[in-house]
Amino acid sequence: MINRNLQHTILGALSFIVPFLVYLFTMAPTTSFWDCGEFIACSVTLGVPHPPGTPLYLLIGNVFSHIPLFDDIGARVNLISPIVSALSVMLLYLIIVKLLIKLVGSDKVEKLPIIQLSAFIAALTFSFTDSHWFNAVEAEVYSFSTFLTGIV
Repeated sequence: MINRNLQHTILGALSFIVPFLVYLFTMAPTTSFWDCGEFIACSVTLGVPHPPGTPLYLLIGNVFSHIPLFDDIGARVNLISPIVSALSVMLLYLIIVKLLIKLVGSDKVEKLPIIQLSAFIAALTFSFTDSHWFNAVEAEVYSFSTFLTGIV
C-alpha cells in the first residue's frame, strides 16, 4: 500500500506535469489570431494594449520574451500560458482535496485515497475542457487570471 502523503504528492505533481506537457506540445509556435499578437508585441516593447492593459501579464511577458528557449519571440511569450494553466490545474487538485476532506470529515482517513483520486480526475477533466485548453496554448490573459483565481 502506498503512503497517503506520497500518493498526494504524486497526484499533485501529475496534475501539473500531464497538462503542462499536453499544453506545451499543442502550444502555438508563434502569434495566433485575436489579441495574442497584440499581447506579444506589447510584452516585448512594454507597450499598452487595449484596456484594461493587463500590466502584470505584460511585465511577465517581457521577462519571458528574453528567455532563449525558442527562436520565435511569440513562442516565448506563449509559454506563459501552458505554465500558469498547468499550475491552475494543480491548484484545482489541491483545492478539491481540501474541500472534500472538509466535506467528508478529517476523521475518515480511510476515504483519503478515494478523495485524492477523485480530485485528480476532476482536475484533469477541467484541464482538457475546450475553453481552458484553448486559452492554455496562446498568449492570452485568461489562463493567468485562472491561475491567480486559484491562488486566491
